[in-house]
Amino acid sequence: MARRKRRVGKFLFLFLIVIVALLAGALWWISPTERLDMGYRTVDFKDRLLQMAETREPRLTLSADEIGQLSKKNLVKYLDKQDPGVDITGARFTMEGSSMRADVNGKWGWVPFGAQLDFTIKTSGSRLLLEHQATRIRDAEVPGALFQLEPMIVNLKDYLPEMLTVRDIELTGDGVSLVFKIDWLSLPSWF
Repeated sequence: MARRKRRVGKFLFLFLIVIVALLAGALWWISPTERLDMGYRTVDFKDRLLQMAETREPRLTLSADEIGQLSKKNLVKYLDKQDPGVDITGARFTMEGSSMRADVNGKWGWVPFGAQLDFTIKTSGSRLLLEHQATRIRDAEVPGALFQLEPMIVNLKDYLPEMLTVRDIELTGDGVSLVFKIDWLSLPSWF
């Protein structure tokens, strides 16, 4: 009888070690692979708007990095209004044509994770709509039923003077091209 208890005890001990090792491996696998934060650079439009006024060509081009910075700024606003069920602690946006990828770090309860969010970029008036398509941790797809974000909106009008109205947005391979309708009579008041 004592031998049987010892055998069951060894089995339970080995089973517990295997479970702890699997949990430790899972925590390591989902943990972030790089340090990211929620800081973003402000995109300065003033110099380019002055140049646009000088050339009288109502077109402005924003680089993919600038669109990424604006997207990160809008993610901060989004998280203030929406609760995705996790805490996002860092992000980096990368634009590739009409798609956007966000590398994010976060916490689910006390468990840190790193993930990639894929978005499709659509335009509507002066807004860029980032529609969440997929989530991956390392290369494993997270089912949409477990994690899905509402569309994020980057309203470019928020960063432009009142006299400018965005007439058209073109997604280029390396950024976004904005075409404006300008109220030229209100231009002197802007200076």
